[in-house]
Amino acid sequence: MPNQNGNLDGLKTILWSSLSQLEIDNNAKEKLVQSILYRIQDKIEPKVLKEKLNILYEYEKHYLELLKEYKEEIKFAANLQEELRKERAKFFSESLKEVSDTLKDSEVDSKVASAWIEDLVESYTRSLDLSSNLMEENTVDMIGELRKQTRKATQSVNSPTETEK
Repeated sequence: MPNQNGNLDGLKTILWSSLSQLEIDNNAKEKLVQSILYRIQDKIEPKVLKEKLNILYEYEKHYLELLKEYKEEIKFAANLQEELRKERAKFFSESLKEVSDTLKDSEVDSKVASAWIEDLVESYTRSLDLSSNLMEENTVDMIGELRKQTRKATQSVNSPTETEK
């Protein structure tokens, strides 16, 4: 049964081939073919649209169920990322200034203090980047799992059950 424009075009070719054996002018054949295609298209397109919308609905429904199922993990990952951003901001806005002031108050040589602060910033930034990468990997893994389960659900919607066959 045709259900797409490509299949309707194939049907049009078959109809033209069949009508070529009839002794009627091409204009009448064209009108007949268009009439048949129009009537078939009206009957098929709502059904096809309904099937596609059903698949989309099932996909979205399953996706929302997965989001609901993984809600706590998603919140946890978001909170971790937020805490990491706050920690980074606090380090550069407060902690680094305190360290710098302490070094000045202790009368540490400015070159030594500068090198020490530079090493501290580099080490701390590397540590935060490592934490960020670990969280990102965990988040990507979770998203991958969601997609995998959604694809699996979509495939089960797309493949007919035994009663539909």
